[in-house]
Amino acid sequence: MIKTLLRFLFSAIGLLVASAVVPGIGHGAFTDLLAVAVILGLLNATVGALLKFVALVPMVCSFGCFSLVINGLMLWLAGSVSTRLGLAFSVSGFWAGFFGALVASLVALLGGIFIPRERERPEGPRPIKIIN
Repeated sequence: MIKTLLRFLFSAIGLLVASAVVPGIGHGAFTDLLAVAVILGLLNATVGALLKFVALVPMVCSFGCFSLVINGLMLWLAGSVSTRLGLAFSVSGFWAGFFGALVASLVALLGGIFIPRERERPEGPRPIKIIN
């Protein structure tokens, strides 16, 4: 649960950095960015997954680089949805979404380094120690 909240936090920070660096992306309060991070996560889980399935051949042929186009489309769509919901976040076009998604993903990736990982447990039952 905490890891999920941290990922949304780092995603919102990534959107904040992207809006500062990429022209064409505007934002309001940080709480709006947190809401946009949730919207973006929902869109990526539904529409984004469907688009990646449909575009499987171009993704394989481009060694996965076509997923950058899909991520840009998802950020552009998230900007449109958030504007319709009354949130202060906007993306002016595809290229702003493309470069914004690239910057936000890099910042979220760097932030994800600070999320602790679970320890890997060995498979199978634990051995029983016999004490004499």
